[in-house]
Amino acid sequence: MDEESNQILHRRELLYKTASFNKFLVMPTIATPDDRAQKKLFHNELINVYPTTLPLDKIHYWAGNNRTIFTFEKLERQKKKTLDKIPIEEIARFVAEQDIHKLQVLSDSIGRNGVQVPLVIRDDGKLLDGNRRYFACQWLKMQCVEREKTIPESLNQIPVQVIRKADLTDTLELKILAEANFIPDLKVTWPLDAQARALDDYYQKLRKEKKVDEETAISEVVAVFGISRPRAMDLLDTLDLTKQFIASGSSADEKIRRREIVEDKFVYLWEFRNKAMKGSGALDVARELGEVKDIFFQFMARGRDNPIKNVKQVEPLVQARRDQTAWSLLKESKGAKLSMVVSMMNEKKEVRKAEDKIRVFLAWLKDADDLTPKAKTYLHEVAELASKKSRT
Repeated sequence: MDEESNQILHRRELLYKTASFNKFLVMPTIATPDDRAQKKLFHNELINVYPTTLPLDKIHYWAGNNRTIFTFEKLERQKKKTLDKIPIEEIARFVAEQDIHKLQVLSDSIGRNGVQVPLVIRDDGKLLDGNRRYFACQWLKMQCVEREKTIPESLNQIPVQVIRKADLTDTLELKILAEANFIPDLKVTWPLDAQARALDDYYQKLRKEKKVDEETAISEVVAVFGISRPRAMDLLDTLDLTKQFIASGSSADEKIRRREIVEDKFVYLWEFRNKAMKGSGALDVARELGEVKDIFFQFMARGRDNPIKNVKQVEPLVQARRDQTAWSLLKESKGAKLSMVVSMMNEKKEVRKAEDKIRVFLAWLKDADDLTPKAKTYLHEVAELASKKSRT
């Protein structure tokens, strides 16, 4: 593992071990009376849950959540403090300022309707699902105080489903995470890069701690997170590509900036992997891939000035490597003429589609036993047109 990856893992471990996170070790156990137990299905696994309500100040955020971990690291870097030394109000404000979390919309909804989906919390206080709802509640409370408005009573009665720590294993906790963030529903699921990191965390744990082989580790990841093997591989392989992109930054600050880009543009790297590194159109590793990857990374690193304005431009960029005119235009303009290159490559793609249709038509023509008079007329017109084209 490279130095940058080691640093990321180290910082992640620190987040898990902060003093605020360790409050869970001394928090009173949340009551889970047997007569209130209910069975809830988490990703095909029935688990006892104990519904109740808790005030906001009795709930603690999840420091190691993959959705927010980069946000926390950025905040620590900005404040030059560890997370446990930063007031919750400053953390909530910083999370709300990051567009990727869409906190304001959820906060407004909670202000009108309260928390509709219960948080899932372990009886020792560890939040298993609901980090975004928790911060939306904090943000709502802060806005009410700042605007001198009454704090909604619903923040004193937040619905939670408590699960006993004794009933859980690491695998069951991951299944709860998968149910909440990988299975489609109406809430905002984790961004793709957060999903990829969650898969990779578990995959690396299986490989290093349990010493299982690669195939077994992948099969376990697929089973726990409830996704297909191709999707799991797409996420893990694209994550590897994002690590290369981040590692190619020239300084620590640049690496942090590139990680922010990855959070927002993970799908661009996903598309690059699919078009440049997979299938029959994959670029030659020795002659083509490195050069195209370099220019793709250069464009991505520009952030808002990235000439790639939508994900549909990634494939033409990759294909341009095999067209001398398009590739020269792309390099010489340093991406300024990417739109022109995209148009060129898309036009060639349409020509290839037309050629394929002609091949299908010829195959049909060879097998046709008889033609109608109208079909013969059309064929005569096609022959005349083809003759004219060949003379020009």
